[in-house]
Amino acid sequence: MKTLEPELEQSLQKAWDSTCRVIFWQEMGGLSGYEEWLAEYLPGAARRKSNLSGREVIIARDAYPKAARFISNDELEQNKEHALSINQIKDIDTLVQALREKCEYTGNKVLGASSNVEASDIVMDSHFVYNSTNIEESAYVHSSFMVRKGSKYSFGSGYFGKSEFMLRVIGTFNSKRCFESYFVPDSADLYYCHQCFGCHDLMFSFGQRSSSYKIGNLQLAKEKYLELKAKLIGEMAGELKREKRLPSLVELTPKSAPCPLPKLDIRKQCMETNMAAIEKGFASTYSLLFKKQPGSIREYEEWLSENTIKILQSKSAFGNINYYPEGFAFYWKLSEGRRVSFDELMAVGKLSSKEKDVRSLKTIGKALDGIGFFTAELFDGENFNHIESPLVYHGTNVYKTYDITFGDNTGVCFLALNSKHAYGCYRILESQFSMKCYNSLYMNRCLEMDSCNKCSDSYFCHNCEGLSDCMFCFNMKGRRHNVGNTQFDKETYLKAKAVLVEQMAEELDRTRKMRHSIFTIGAGR
Repeated sequence: MKTLEPELEQSLQKAWDSTCRVIFWQEMGGLSGYEEWLAEYLPGAARRKSNLSGREVIIARDAYPKAARFISNDELEQNKEHALSINQIKDIDTLVQALREKCEYTGNKVLGASSNVEASDIVMDSHFVYNSTNIEESAYVHSSFMVRKGSKYSFGSGYFGKSEFMLRVIGTFNSKRCFESYFVPDSADLYYCHQCFGCHDLMFSFGQRSSSYKIGNLQLAKEKYLELKAKLIGEMAGELKREKRLPSLVELTPKSAPCPLPKLDIRKQCMETNMAAIEKGFASTYSLLFKKQPGSIREYEEWLSENTIKILQSKSAFGNINYYPEGFAFYWKLSEGRRVSFDELMAVGKLSSKEKDVRSLKTIGKALDGIGFFTAELFDGENFNHIESPLVYHGTNVYKTYDITFGDNTGVCFLALNSKHAYGCYRILESQFSMKCYNSLYMNRCLEMDSCNKCSDSYFCHNCEGLSDCMFCFNMKGRRHNVGNTQFDKETYLKAKAVLVEQMAEELDRTRKMRHSIFTIGAGR
């Protein structure tokens, strides 16, 4: 661990001690010795140098060109005026050329009522955060990502909300005291588990629902479970102290599929699909933004998928199709012999290991051989009309989206949470009628917005908050009728906007994509 401010270092060490007492029933010593292990699940954040000071700048996603200029959030001049002339905003290419001499991207973004934050980006209303990105309303967070909704004590974890004491956990909500587990919502006291919902007191288990006191999917009496749990935790604690790491659940599971394969009672979920409804939702959003009707959403997929995470397709261990997000979380570590579909994993949940194989960490690999399969898919809640979308929770009219939660009408998106009519986005929250927006929340009728909050009717903006009817703005707050960080009267702005939007629409009509994005206008491609 690099040298931290004393208050942050001391607070995180205390939080680490508390987390280890909860998970391993004893303290593990200095946090700095575990930093490399805790960082293994982090997505690819980038480290750049400040154009002003040369200091290190952390950015949540490395989607920017190498020539882009960066500053740290504490160095930026809010609402910096660029004083562009009316002639410089007459067409997109001229405007972009003028901006490349002036605009700066911002990293180390710490927003709202946050304190004691270091080496992190996109941190909002959070405290005691280190080496993390996309942290909202949370505290005591180390080497984690996408943590929100009042979470506390997160170490080497991510992609969750409303949870406490998470150590190397990916994908959960409303959970407590979990270690090295993936997709375990509404659960507590889980170790090395995958796809277990509404469970408590499980170890090395897969595909469980509302279960307790199982090891390797094997149901045990409570007393027997607690006896074996104490033994296994003792072994984990001893190895972690010696080696400064424990193997992941993926590492513990054999890479190749078992031979012979277990026989599964697969109950495949069937649903009628309607591409026309998908097209209708896309057309309504497109026409709001570009004032023209589009072609089919399929014609724009290459453009929409730029700067987000693509959904890949492969054959499962049992020969069926399964989908997963490219390069996200633990999925890229999986061998094809262990990838399965959601329905297949639910069937795996009915299998169990032998008791003799779950008595020790040394034999647990044998126990996992027959049950250790993984899926990136999840379908739960009231869902309708989802097509090639592997994670849908209360979603309607969903096309090639990974994780729509309480939303409808999305396409070619990654993480559309509580959002409607969102297309080509990466982690968009509480938004609607928006396209190609990234790490943003509360967007309304917006296009190409990066790291923005509470904006409407705006295009091509970075690190902005509270904008209405603005275009090509950087590091601005609470403005209206601005183009390129330059204030114009309403009439002039609307005329310029109409011309620029028409140029965008013409290019899309002709090529089904646009040359410029929010990630390239600050520097050449």
